[in-house]
Amino acid sequence: MLPLLYRWHRRLALIVALPVALWVISGLTHPLMAHVWTPDVRWQQVALPALPDAQSVIPPQRLLERHGYTAVDQINLVYVAGRPQWQVAVYGEAQANDRWREARPPANVAISYYDAVNGMPIVGGARLHAMALSRILLGDGQAQITDVTRLDDFDLQYRFVNRMLPVHRVSFDRADGIQLYIDVLGQRLATADNTWRRIGLWTFAQFHNWHFLGERHHPLRLVVITVLIGLTFVVGVGGLLLYALQWRKRRGREGRGGAHRWHRRLGLVMALAMLGFASSGLHVVLGQYQSEDHLAWRADTRMAVDELAFNPLEAVTPRTVGLSQARLDGEPMWQLREATPEGDVIHYRHAITGAVVEEGDQAYALELAARWFGESGQAMPPVAFTRALPDFAMDYVSVYKRLPVQRIALRDGPVSVLFLETHTGHVAHLTTPEGRLRSQHFMHLHKFHFLGKLGLSAPARDLVISVVVLLILALVVLGTSLVLRPRKKR
Repeated sequence: MLPLLYRWHRRLALIVALPVALWVISGLTHPLMAHVWTPDVRWQQVALPALPDAQSVIPPQRLLERHGYTAVDQINLVYVAGRPQWQVAVYGEAQANDRWREARPPANVAISYYDAVNGMPIVGGARLHAMALSRILLGDGQAQITDVTRLDDFDLQYRFVNRMLPVHRVSFDRADGIQLYIDVLGQRLATADNTWRRIGLWTFAQFHNWHFLGERHHPLRLVVITVLIGLTFVVGVGGLLLYALQWRKRRGREGRGGAHRWHRRLGLVMALAMLGFASSGLHVVLGQYQSEDHLAWRADTRMAVDELAFNPLEAVTPRTVGLSQARLDGEPMWQLREATPEGDVIHYRHAITGAVVEEGDQAYALELAARWFGESGQAMPPVAFTRALPDFAMDYVSVYKRLPVQRIALRDGPVSVLFLETHTGHVAHLTTPEGRLRSQHFMHLHKFHFLGKLGLSAPARDLVISVVVLLILALVVLGTSLVLRPRKKR
């Protein structure tokens, strides 16, 4: 049995040597992007100014009627370079996601801007808004802006993990090559990169996620990675089994030395880490056989102009920083977003009568959840409770981007928690029992978050991961050299 096991260990190890080396080397770009190649952005979010009172600007209904609108999906009052402007968004027909692509939010939207004082249209308003927001976030009023490009889809630089579309990529003429991606509808930063980070993103996408084999859900990519990670796991288990069998035979004897000895030692030390990386990576890949279609869903917020009779600026407070629209129980509503020390909260006014709607955000979130389940062909499970999240939390971390959200906990269903961004109508995130297990598996055995419970900071944890993967790379190099070098004759 021992010769057969040894022979297959060598063969399978030779097959997975190059893939493992690519995963290890490209994986090192992740801590580099997190701690070394970080874009120099001063602020992560914009402190939005309070909205003006009703006497200062043109009422929204009058502005829309003047410019020939019959219906809109979104209207908000924003400040661009200190000047109030009405931002009007009208969504077109939903665009189907390309086959095998990751789900993407609807981005087929026309965004127009009008001066809120005189009502005149502003040419290139979205571009100017993105430039103004990027300068505030960057904290650099001197650097020249070289390009502003609207993105309606994800690419290798602006990855699907950033979730927001459409965005405007604003490029600056600086030595670091910094670029900011601005969501003008939400007036927020989606992400930022620089020259080195773009190199890291491309390297990670190609050699860690193997984008060169196809899109995120392409069967060829998924099958190849599944097989190779599975073989890597088998090689790791086989190495441990070989060590155990040979240890019993080697007791009291010197055994082979040199590279063989170091390969055995490294293999024994790195075995659990390697098996943890392989098992958690395989768990994530198996989850990619199902697409995340919820990210492509957005509630219909289309409002007829004659339904917006009440001027919401008559109800603003010194803390009101944004407007949006929703339809609750079939009735048109104004959503007034207020900034508080704990985070943003949303209040509701009837768009025709101006009547105050108590707990409107919670009711709207439940209605959105029912719509999403219905359009997904599922029965909505019983609701355990709902809770507003004005900021990120343990089960809703910053990678999910959208705030504020309503958290809906569900019982006895395939979806356990649903997070909804009510002021845009997007499903921000959902969790399932298997998804939570997969996330915990990945966080602890792939990203070593268990070290945080031992008191290690994020940089220290990433340093440990870097040392571990370098030792795994040394293990692979040693093992490959042992397989490929010519055998000595007896």
